[in-house]
Amino acid sequence: MSTNVDEAPAGPRSERPRVQVLDALRGIAILGIFFINLPIMVGPLGKTDAKSTAPSPEHAGGAIGLLVDGTQRGLLQMLFGAGMLLLTARAARPDGPVAVADDYFRRNQWLLGIGLVHVFLVRWAYDIVHVYALAALFLFPFRLVRPTTALLLGLTFAALTLVGAVPGFGGAPGPESGPGVAAGGLARDRAVEMWLATFDGFGFWSVLLESLCTMLVGVALFKWGVLQGLRSRPFYLALAAAAYAVGCTARLMAQAPGEHGAPTGGDFGEVGRLSLAVGHIAAVNLAWQTAVGRWLLHPFIAAGRTALSLYVMQSIVGLWVLASLPGLTRTAGTGDDHLVATAAIVALVQLLTANLYLRFFKSGPVEWVWHRLLNLGRTTPAKKAGTESEGASAPSAQRSDT
Repeated sequence: MSTNVDEAPAGPRSERPRVQVLDALRGIAILGIFFINLPIMVGPLGKTDAKSTAPSPEHAGGAIGLLVDGTQRGLLQMLFGAGMLLLTARAARPDGPVAVADDYFRRNQWLLGIGLVHVFLVRWAYDIVHVYALAALFLFPFRLVRPTTALLLGLTFAALTLVGAVPGFGGAPGPESGPGVAAGGLARDRAVEMWLATFDGFGFWSVLLESLCTMLVGVALFKWGVLQGLRSRPFYLALAAAAYAVGCTARLMAQAPGEHGAPTGGDFGEVGRLSLAVGHIAAVNLAWQTAVGRWLLHPFIAAGRTALSLYVMQSIVGLWVLASLPGLTRTAGTGDDHLVATAAIVALVQLLTANLYLRFFKSGPVEWVWHRLLNLGRTTPAKKAGTESEGASAPSAQRSDT
């Protein structure tokens, strides 16, 4: 989740300027996640796995599976790492105020609550918001580490998958772990049961570790100035070329048939996911350094600032509207062109809605609720110490891929 997905409130005691390229990255990530989540929302539970999308060259979903699956989650997780540094900048000093830590933990505790509401009320069993909120609670002590240390720690999970120390990694025990059932209402009815089974099993903890490690990679990239566009064009061009080469190769190796004809799985999958996510970061920042690129990316800034609201909206539309349409529920793979087209239409509508909404309001509706929750119990109104914060964390800065 977690997603972030919003214009995350950065705390009442300081005004934090937004880094627009981070908002654009978040907006791209949160809209891209829907291409992966939609087949799970509308498909039979017995046939679709939230984390396994095999590239299929003959369908538009082939490119989705190769370049998008898992990478949007990676972008959000890295942005969560950057958001932590932005939100706790004052606390990075040895004499930093305790209030900064208080704000940070309060925001993530409330974010955890929002994620659980998303699971139990909206019925989206693969919510990432609560996972990211939990991971972010463990992330705080790493704000002072050197970027090289953060990167090495962040690569721990990928290393564990390479040596097979994370058996059956793929996140939640996907829908294939249970008997196939019809999509739509019955899938929603089983959402809580699936989530509880996931929480009780190894899958939840592997996703939690994956999230924390990827956030640490984001910490390193932010401290090096890579995430926020502070490096040169040649640097981003070289990084994009190298990251895409490694990522595509690793992902194709992960999809290669194993001994019994099934894909080899996560051995190289995590390496591919991280590499492609870094490639996307490099490509966006490269484009951002040109006038045309900034013009093309500018609409995604609004999506990044309302990411949490868009993420919840996707679940409502997918689970409660599209899953009821027989034409969409007949198949369940992201390789289906009609699902890719449907996701593209929804993403476009969301992009337009976000830009229109922010013409009249300062943040998305879910972000607004989140900000109000953060101020509950405060003796001093948030605005007394400054304007509404504009931090770069949470589904705004991270929420979502399944």
